[in-house]
Amino acid sequence: MDEQSYDVAIVGGGPAGLTAAIYASRRGLKTIILEEGNLGGRAAYAHMIENYPGFPEGISGVDLVRRFESQAERFGAVIRTGQGVNGIDIGPDKKTLMTQAGTYSAGAIIVTTGLKQKKLSIPGEEKLLGRGVSYCATCDGFFFKGRRVAVLGSGQEAASDIIYLSTLTDKITWVPNADRISVEEAYLKKLDEIGIAPILGAKIIEVFGEGRVQGIKLESGGGSIEEKAIDGLFIAIGTVPTIDVLKKAGIIIDDNGYIVTNEGMETNIPGVYAAGDCTGKSHQVVVAVGQGAVAGTNASDYVKMKIKR
Repeated sequence: MDEQSYDVAIVGGGPAGLTAAIYASRRGLKTIILEEGNLGGRAAYAHMIENYPGFPEGISGVDLVRRFESQAERFGAVIRTGQGVNGIDIGPDKKTLMTQAGTYSAGAIIVTTGLKQKKLSIPGEEKLLGRGVSYCATCDGFFFKGRRVAVLGSGQEAASDIIYLSTLTDKITWVPNADRISVEEAYLKKLDEIGIAPILGAKIIEVFGEGRVQGIKLESGGGSIEEKAIDGLFIAIGTVPTIDVLKKAGIIIDDNGYIVTNEGMETNIPGVYAAGDCTGKSHQVVVAVGQGAVAGTNASDYVKMKIKR
């Protein structure tokens, strides 16, 4: 397949990537978004986003993403879903992106790959995603005020989620899904203060419900299975940064798997930028959008300067 040429290529179609596309395409640059899955990233999972400016009544994650998409396309951005980037070749004059469907070249690249949540792969998880199953307590916790929730995870992320959710409800079940936990002492002290103890040795093997989460099935170490009624399940078993391809391209990644950028969202490679959750600076849509705007503007300036030369 022939190589397709663009001014700006964006890897990832979440809020940061879509915003970057709006800024680059609005400045008259030929812009493409390459997204391996569906648009929106983790934001699309949010049943309702109430802290995004301009929507006092709130807006669903899907609807907000659709607005971003419509605006980007209005200015001429090309969006390709189902095209994950599996190779990057960065040369002095152009950057080349390889996908399973084709090859694309660009004057500048903006990486907005976000973070992929680890999944349990248990029955009911996918079916009830966004209907009580969530990977983001800060995004969706408010909707479970005073209701029964379970938090699954054995590390800091799970502990942090529990502490946050305890401000909204006192009906919290903690299932580490492991025989031990790895939580800092300060967090353990706080969890003890609010009266939350882990159910060690038990594992969640299924989440069930008709149209929404109604309960979970717990398997004990002895093999017995019991059902527990809940309204929401928050899964906090970590994220999986998409960094292998980036490292091979020479982009610097920190010890936590995040892309290193400066305030201009520039990476260590001229003409390569990054924005959104993959930078580790925030997990809020409004911050990702701000970073996307900065990256889109600076990438556009970079391309325009190269054209003038």
